[in-house]
Amino acid sequence: MLVTLLSWFYITLFTTLIGVLVLSRIKNTKFTLIHYIIAGFIVITVYVEFFSIFSKIGAIAHIVLLLTAIFTGYFKRSQLLLLWRKYSKIIFSWEGFFYLGFIIIIAFFTSRGEFHTDTNIYHAAAIRLYEEYGLIKGVGNLQLHYAYNSSYLAFASFFSLNWLFGRSLHTTTGWLEVIMCLYAFHGLKDFRRHSCHITDMMKVGILFYTLVNLIRSMSPATDYATMYFVFFIITAWCENYEWKRNDITIYSLLSVTAVFVATLKFSAGFMALIAIYPAFYLIKNRKWKEIVTYIACGCVILIPFFIRNFFISGWLLYPFGSIDIFNVEWKIPKEHLLLDAAQIKVWGRCLYDVSKESLPFSKWLPVWWEHQERYEQMFLMAVVLGMILQLVILTVRVINGRKIRMALAVIFLAIWGNLAVWFLMAPFIRYGLTFLFAVIMIAVGDYLSDFGRMNGGFYGIVKGSLVFCIVVSVSPYWDRYITDAGIFIKHNIMEPYYIVQKDYESGNMESYEINGNKVYFSAEGEVNSYYTYPSTLYKGMLDDAALIGECIEDGFKAK
Repeated sequence: MLVTLLSWFYITLFTTLIGVLVLSRIKNTKFTLIHYIIAGFIVITVYVEFFSIFSKIGAIAHIVLLLTAIFTGYFKRSQLLLLWRKYSKIIFSWEGFFYLGFIIIIAFFTSRGEFHTDTNIYHAAAIRLYEEYGLIKGVGNLQLHYAYNSSYLAFASFFSLNWLFGRSLHTTTGWLEVIMCLYAFHGLKDFRRHSCHITDMMKVGILFYTLVNLIRSMSPATDYATMYFVFFIITAWCENYEWKRNDITIYSLLSVTAVFVATLKFSAGFMALIAIYPAFYLIKNRKWKEIVTYIACGCVILIPFFIRNFFISGWLLYPFGSIDIFNVEWKIPKEHLLLDAAQIKVWGRCLYDVSKESLPFSKWLPVWWEHQERYEQMFLMAVVLGMILQLVILTVRVINGRKIRMALAVIFLAIWGNLAVWFLMAPFIRYGLTFLFAVIMIAVGDYLSDFGRMNGGFYGIVKGSLVFCIVVSVSPYWDRYITDAGIFIKHNIMEPYYIVQKDYESGNMESYEINGNKVYFSAEGEVNSYYTYPSTLYKGMLDDAALIGECIEDGFKAK
């Protein structure tokens, strides 16, 4: 726990300094600490992606950016002093005492616990590849999962600090939980004074989402980072609408952040639809300089992501086979890509058989529904009720002649668009959990915003009944995870991880020689070891792969 806490302090300071460096160039907009931290997160991640194209992520990569952060601290010391004066009042108060207690609780879960299944399959191994090579050409031929190329693993590798400690820290997910939850708590303290509550309920959603992932807080899972960033974008967007007087700069920067989300998990790329709103305003007012700046920011974010995709898999977007523009030696064969894409789809639909990929909606939906746990079915019913509540509220607004809230309409469009993609492609609940939560929270928040004003008569009874049913339907969901957290604490409180964090699990690995180079594979189970590199979970893929040259750095190709 102690090392985890120190790591969080370091990450917070680092991201804040880099964020201040970037956002200080934008005038006439007031930023808060969360804005600086998110900006720093994005810049550090993009930097690591660029650096990894040329070299490994070790001491040099870290020190170069660390010196930049230190110089920022010196030259921006007056701005940082103002930040300290603002937030030190919170730190040294009862509110700060509450936050400290919460941080210690999350540190407990981040120092021990369970690893996400995919962390054992490829997250940890992919982080090690960043640390030892930066990237390996055609490494997707060694294991297809490496070709997913989530940029979150770049950020995690930067703060793993293996080069310094001789072991990898994996504290970034817990840190992200803390940052997002403190953001939520700080906003919710003024709940009673707020006239609008969509933002408040989205912040409640952040807390619920953290509860769901609590016992896996130490896992650098790409799903968690993606969902937290989506939560932040939706919440900050609603916050800007309800409390910050529609600052178009904030909307524009959140649109850039939505582009970044696509590099965390490309299936969440529909969040970029929110750019419609600031783009319309900027074009209407002929803000050409701002338009070029934001487009350039989006390109800077996407370019290293696409370059890495190209080198790792030979595809621009893996596993999307419709964009087939490269013909390079290390390209993952299209039949492998299509099989992988099919497996993702049928696993998401709980069919577990690629021959059933083309099964019609009416056939796979009942199978998918039956595979959900009871508390998950109740939660999904709450989402449907939330959709109905949103439609009822919209109907009432139209009947009463109230204006359509375009800023909120755009964010709703992005949420529903992502839900449609999620449901039709791979409806694992964890893949779309933020969007599912958002439907519920926005509907209830909208209801609370009009409470006592627009909730009388027939429509008032309908809306109140829907809210009651939503609360009842969601209750088993959070009850399940509260119970899980309590059991976890009982079973793990005596574990010896109060100083140093629990390390990655080690798979039973065996080695295989290719041109005199050792490559490792898992001998049993689905645990790919962080400690041996390069490695693959599947011996069959290793049998089908060959080195392009004489050494690992030359890359892999399919035989």
